[in-house]
Amino acid sequence: MPDRRTAIDEATALVRWLLEAGLEGLGLTKTHALRRAVVREAAERWPQWWRHELFGPPHREGDLPVLAEVHGALLRLRLVRRRRETLVTTARGRELLADPEALVKLLHDDIGGDGFEGDAWLLIEEVLHEHGPLASDRLTQNVGRLLAVEGWRDGDGARLEGWALVGALQPVLCRAEGYGLVRRHGGRVELTTAGQGLAAVQPPAPDAITAAAGDAALVFDAELLDVRGVGARLAVLERQPLTAVHDAIQQAFGWFDDHLYSFWLDGSFFGSDEVELTTPDAPDEGVATADVPLAELDLQLGRRIGYVFDFGGEWRVRLTVRERVAAEPGDHPRVLELRGTPPPQYAALDD
Repeated sequence: MPDRRTAIDEATALVRWLLEAGLEGLGLTKTHALRRAVVREAAERWPQWWRHELFGPPHREGDLPVLAEVHGALLRLRLVRRRRETLVTTARGRELLADPEALVKLLHDDIGGDGFEGDAWLLIEEVLHEHGPLASDRLTQNVGRLLAVEGWRDGDGARLEGWALVGALQPVLCRAEGYGLVRRHGGRVELTTAGQGLAAVQPPAPDAITAAAGDAALVFDAELLDVRGVGARLAVLERQPLTAVHDAIQQAFGWFDDHLYSFWLDGSFFGSDEVELTTPDAPDEGVATADVPLAELDLQLGRRIGYVFDFGGEWRVRLTVRERVAAEPGDHPRVLELRGTPPPQYAALDD
């Protein structure tokens, strides 16, 4: 496996090639596309993006979608600009050309931005990081299902699927490949070494809270009943809601938060409504939601709680309240310890 600097250099190769060429000025056509000579040089440098043996040399920028996506992105990021029929590197582009690590971080942050493409990329990255290399159709299937859960639809309000989904994901994958975050070959897609490193740096949970002086936390033991030897220790502030325990379980076991869940405060599974606290945004009629602070639940040490995530797959976790401690500095909820190796959430889809 290449070292970090080599991996970053490999990832940013296309972007740095364009930025370096822009130092002297890179020729554009009258429609502001890259000239044929530039396109053909790119196809020689990265032959995986063009089938020379079938089509001969490429003629236009649009023949190499990866190149076209990166060209447009560099303009949007203001790392290059047009000067008549020439593409020139900006001062910001020159600065990042000298700092590949900052450059790859910028590229990663750019593709994970707002809107459909940002959401799609985050799901692509999560699926590949969890499962490793996948066949293109399997990746599309997994990501399409998760996009549907998040509410993304086509212009007619229908679920994105089939060729419409493939077409929607193609620009995202092209940009990710041009940024050196993914590699596509032999009908499979995988994160590059640089992509794996960046995917492994997970931001705090969206609802994370930084512990303040005087905060107390409950420490839970979470035992995954479906798989022997897999469990975790979790710390959640008493002022946080029970939903934060759900967030910590998701983080510990590497699950996507794409299904309903419930807690049963008597330690049962699918027990009575009186002891059930469920998903806040889609509660069953007559069932309270889990959006209640832990401090209001009077959870004594040794208390057992049943938790089920995904009522179809039925991942069952036995929670036990182990300690009440002074909260450590930093964001909560947090995973203090992970025991064993959690299985893939959707292993069956990838067989």
